[in-house]
Amino acid sequence: MANLRLWQCLTVLLLLTSIGLLIGVIILAVDKQENDKSSKANSYQQQQTSCTDDEKSVPEPPGDDKSNKVFSKLTAKEYGKVTTYLLAQVDLHLTETSKATLISNYIYTIESHLSKKSDILGYLDEGQAMPSREAMVTIYMGAENPPVVKEYIVKPVDNPTSHELYQSPIRSSSISWNTRYMDAVETSHIAPLIDDVTKRVDFILKESYNYTFHNCGNQCLMGVWPLPMAQSAGERRNWLAAFRKESPLTEGYHLHQMPFFIEFASSGNDPTKFKITKVIYNNKLFPDVDSLIQKYKNDNSFREKVPMPLGGSRYGSPERRNGGAFDPSSELPPPEQYQPNGRRFTVTGNKVTYLGWSFNIRVPRTSGVQVLNVKFHGKRIAYEVSAQDIAALYGGLPPTGIFMQFFDTSWQLGVQLFPLIKGVDCPRNAIYLDNLFYDSTSSTTVHRKDVVCVFELNTGTPLRRHFSSDFMGPDPTKYHFSFSMPDTVLVVRFMNTVINYDYVFDYIFHQNGVIDAKVSPTGYMFMSPLYNKDPWTNKYGTSINPRLLMQAPIHHHLFSFKFDIDVMGTRNRFETLDITPKSHDHPYVPGVKYTMNTFERKLKSTEMDALVQYDFNKPKYYVMYNNRKTHRNGYKHGYRIAAQGFSKLLLPEDSAPANATHWARNQVVITKYSDFEQTSASKFRQFDVHEPAVSFKSFYDNNENIVDEDLVAWVSVGLQHIPSAEDVPVTTTPGKTLTVSIQPYNYFDEDPSFISRDGVVVRRNGNDLSAKVTSYFTKKKQCMTKNTKVDIQL
Repeated sequence: MANLRLWQCLTVLLLLTSIGLLIGVIILAVDKQENDKSSKANSYQQQQTSCTDDEKSVPEPPGDDKSNKVFSKLTAKEYGKVTTYLLAQVDLHLTETSKATLISNYIYTIESHLSKKSDILGYLDEGQAMPSREAMVTIYMGAENPPVVKEYIVKPVDNPTSHELYQSPIRSSSISWNTRYMDAVETSHIAPLIDDVTKRVDFILKESYNYTFHNCGNQCLMGVWPLPMAQSAGERRNWLAAFRKESPLTEGYHLHQMPFFIEFASSGNDPTKFKITKVIYNNKLFPDVDSLIQKYKNDNSFREKVPMPLGGSRYGSPERRNGGAFDPSSELPPPEQYQPNGRRFTVTGNKVTYLGWSFNIRVPRTSGVQVLNVKFHGKRIAYEVSAQDIAALYGGLPPTGIFMQFFDTSWQLGVQLFPLIKGVDCPRNAIYLDNLFYDSTSSTTVHRKDVVCVFELNTGTPLRRHFSSDFMGPDPTKYHFSFSMPDTVLVVRFMNTVINYDYVFDYIFHQNGVIDAKVSPTGYMFMSPLYNKDPWTNKYGTSINPRLLMQAPIHHHLFSFKFDIDVMGTRNRFETLDITPKSHDHPYVPGVKYTMNTFERKLKSTEMDALVQYDFNKPKYYVMYNNRKTHRNGYKHGYRIAAQGFSKLLLPEDSAPANATHWARNQVVITKYSDFEQTSASKFRQFDVHEPAVSFKSFYDNNENIVDEDLVAWVSVGLQHIPSAEDVPVTTTPGKTLTVSIQPYNYFDEDPSFISRDGVVVRRNGNDLSAKVTSYFTKKKQCMTKNTKVDIQL
């Protein structure tokens, strides 16, 4: 009886439990339906990213790959070891940077330094020992008399045992003290001088701009020191410009420059001799602040107010505007790129592989991002492709207009890389690389994430295609075949933001063996004082907002690229194919002449002979080739250099800006490779325009032989920019993209892209109108749309 009662109780308990579970299931089902409804707007996003959710956006570990090792960046531990080693060297007399003064010796920068090219290639190609990994260290030697800047090679970086003064046959081992980049040690002595001036003219600034440097709340001015330009060699002067600071009232501070400037001199290492030398207010130059104050108090007509610009706080803001009647009707997001079958490229450490391409990515401190050891189908095409320098040369009347000349390696392009916006700056399928660099102020390393991205891109343009129609037959609608292949490429992208401008750089690798180096400027414009308020007679710029007393000045963007091309080895030649029209007697019509274009090959024997100043009246092909390697058709294997955006440097050669950008004097320069000629500019360029530490002219002035030698091509491109109203708040990239390409020229037996599986061929099925479509993919793992049918209507 007891057992029966127990079973009855258990049965009731089980029944109640089952009812509870059923109620729970019903509740969960209702909740799921509600959640499905509430997430309907996100379902497309979830579906779209489902293909790549499991794919990492960071590189795989480097493993044992040889190129990964020899081109690897310094680690935080190695930076620390180099610092510790140098501080212990009694011959250098170093002080920790945090404790340094202008009369101290202290470390300014530490950066990776590549070993000799021959040693690296010996390691990669011939099984030789891996060369030592090295660091280049820049030391400000303020304790020496006179003070100088010196650079040392420290090695090996994982356990330093030696440091040697860097010596080069093309520059002095001691660099002028006054050409060094301005750092926190120097500015700590300049700031009090600026502070004193701005306090004394506080009432002037408040009355004129309603903004000041002190006790200003949301209406503060900020000082930017963007205008360094020595009047003569050995001089060190700088202009401070005043901007309305970012706040809820103003955004895009570059558009809010005020017509107030302070010049200071800071030559030498004795801060007691630093001084304010000039002041500008309302486009008038004063020798000192007392003269300005006296003029302001005694002359009411001299005063001029700068109100807020039209548009108020929206002016300069990056936020979306309301277009009113012109507002786009669609609220749908833009198209996105995805790879439903996974990525076709890999990034392992710093090494990238993609459909026959392989190369390593390196981020130097001073110049632009490098791709190194570039191979296509196992053969090295280039040892290095890189952006070298950026210049922006502005126009304007004195005194400030002539000082707005910027040479961006001085700001160290590798440091001016900032995190990219994922899914916008780069597609969602991108892999991102970080940067690690030495910070001179804190003597520690800065880890900046996501500064370079690598992604595959369908450009939307066919790489090759043809429709073979029977246009000579009785029925021109008939066809033999049609084929097409999308120009799907691999892109390495990085963006240098140097003060106001952003430069979008792409290295693009095509499946036919072509490499593009592309740059597109965008960002905010710099302002300068408005001297002529008549927009039709102003020769130096555009008044983009009538309430401001500033203008957007005309300027010239210039870019330097380096292509260390190795065609079938390092012994190459350079020739031009000169295109000229020629007249002939017509062979079939007596007395009639005809004219056609012809070309003539001209081998360039020396560096001076190979200088190219582009002339539209004399078009040429520029070809680097290996005379020892013959194509099956009898030609020599080669690569052609081509560009869209050659730009002439108009300034006279003896001017300071032209001296600083000598790499732009010729559009193409071919030099014999030298381990001492690594960059076309230097980190000292902003202040050494009169006596450059790195003189690019010296690269070819010695006029070395370039026949059957290891050759380097230095290519410059640029564009002139006369701003318009549409450059506000920022200038845009369309119409401003510049490209330098290296293209196979009889390098292959035929177009190498025909081994790609990306192409599609369409043929007729007999005499009917149906088509046979051939696609060459064997693996398909669709995880999104299944509508992949090739459809063609004929």
